[in-house]
This record gives sequence, structure tokens and C-alpha cells, in this order.
Amino acid sequence: MKKLRVFQTVENRRIASRFPLRNLGTILLLLLVIPYLITFLFGNLEESSAGAVVDTVAVKNENAEGSIYVRNVTVLGNEKIPLEIYVADKLARSIESSCEMEAIKAQAVLIRSGLLAAEESVGNEKEICVEDEEYGNVPIPERIWQAVSESAGVCIMWQDKPVSAPYFVVSNGTTRNGEELLPGKYPYLKSVACSRDFLSKDFMSSASYEESEFEKIWKQIPETYPPKEETEKLTPKEELEGIKIYRDSTGYVLYLKWNEKWVSGEAFREAFLLSSSSFHMEKEGTLIIFSVKGSGHGIGMSQFAANEMAKEEKDYVDILNYFFDQVTITKFE
Repeated sequence: MKKLRVFQTVENRRIASRFPLRNLGTILLLLLVIPYLITFLFGNLEESSAGAVVDTVAVKNENAEGSIYVRNVTVLGNEKIPLEIYVADKLARSIESSCEMEAIKAQAVLIRSGLLAAEESVGNEKEICVEDEEYGNVPIPERIWQAVSESAGVCIMWQDKPVSAPYFVVSNGTTRNGEELLPGKYPYLKSVACSRDFLSKDFMSSASYEESEFEKIWKQIPETYPPKEETEKLTPKEELEGIKIYRDSTGYVLYLKWNEKWVSGEAFREAFLLSSSSFHMEKEGTLIIFSVKGSGHGIGMSQFAANEMAKEEKDYVDILNYFFDQVTITKFE
């Protein structure tokens, strides 16, 4: 983000003044004392919530080392970024720095794992290509740097390879089974309970649309057919005005069918700006009303549940092992 500088034009006036010689000693004394006053008043601003002093510059320099880089391709050109620096930037954009430290570390590992799963070898270096126009647009708090530094190099492995490790804000009370949503893509994601997610301010939400607008939006959603082998197994859990709704075992909508058109639950919730695909529909007059549970796709780690676990003194390895089944959490370098 470019910073604009505002220049103020000030009329310069030459003012003659007499400075008594007897004040020179006072000024020299102040010049000697001011640095100590500044140190006393502001020297502890780098202190973390845990009471330890965080040397942000040292942490940045430490995380700048390594042989893996992220190449960010934008309309302004390409930028080569050390992996851990990019992880810190994305971490600052994906979780509140006020969260528990172990929850922030868990999130850092998920971001790093997802990046490493996409890495390629370029000469003697390993490189990850992304298209991230938002990189560098937010300040990175000290607690984010601390989380990245203390989890540097740690990733999630499945069958000796880094895995794409998804995350979301809050579940409907349970995370989704990866095999039900995308068979073969997430074999390490089993459904787990998030019994305290209902405490989140984002747990419940609602939306409503007039029939005419509902139909207009429906027509714009890309059609998505279920795999042939799954179509025979699918049974609608409910039906509203001819709209058939198919759910997975955790209550999230997998597919909807109306007027012979199939759409996925995720495409539907994005089109209707719903916070989650765990929703119920009802009709009042000409109004279609949605009651929604959770926020996000429901796959992987619930950030709210992870934070609650951290409050109960679970470390980030415990948290990750809870959400990701039969994986290895290791340090790659």
C-alpha cells in the first residue's frame, strides 16, 4: 500500500532572539538526560503479554533465513519473500493477535503446511508461487512474530508429504468429515466435536430473500453434479417448495436440487452470502428465511475451538492432533 505524504506550506519568518549564555549549562544537562528518559518511558514497549521482551527486529532477521521462498505474483510484478516472513503476514490477516498464543501457533502451522504442499524446486532453491494482492497491507503485531518464530519450520505431514490443512472461524458444533465433502482429498480429516463453539458470537446468523430474488440468484449459481457413484446414495433430508436439500453426517448442506438443477452447498452459501453451509430454510409468505450455524466451510480446524483448547492449556501440537487424524507434526528444517 502506498503512503501519501501531505506537505504543509508554512510561511518562514526569521526571528531574531537572544539566548542568555547562563542557560547553556541547563541545555547541555537536558541533552544528556533526554536519552535516559526516553529509554525509561518507552524502552519496554516491545514487551509481550507473557512479560518477555520480544526483539522484533531479531525475530524478523531470524525468519528471513532459509532456502524456501514464496514468489508473490501480482499486477505490479513479482516479489520474492522468505517463507516465514510470508507466513507471518498471512497469519496476521487470518487470526486475531489477541487469541491464545498456542492457537495462533496452530494457525501458523496450518498456513505453513498449505504453502509447503504447493512448493516446487527452482534450481537449488524451493519456491512457492502465490497470487496475493493483500500481502504487506496490514501491520504484523509482535505476538504474530512470536508465534511464527516459536513454530518456525513446523508443518503437518501425511504419508511423508506436507498437506493442505484447512481452517475456518467456528463450526456448527462439529467439524466436517473430509471424505464426505471431497472424497480422496482430505483422508486425514475426520469429524470431531467442538462442544464450546456455540459460545462464539459468530455461531448463529440469519438472512432472508424474497422469492423473486431467490430465483434470480439461483439461476446464476454454477451447476454442480454429484459424482455418479454418490448420486444413488444421496437422500434428501428435507424439502422446501420443491427444493431438495442433501446434507452430510454433520448437518452441513452438500447439495441442493431444484428444477432438475444441482448446486453444491458451498456454491449456494457463497451466492446467498451465508456465513456457513450449515443452514435451514423456511418460508413466510413470499420470504425465504435462512437460519445459519457456524462461520466458514467447516473443514479442518475451528479457530474458536482451538482457542478454547488453548485456554485449557493445550499446546499447539495437541490442538493440531485433535483436528487432524493420523498425521505427523514435524519440523522440516
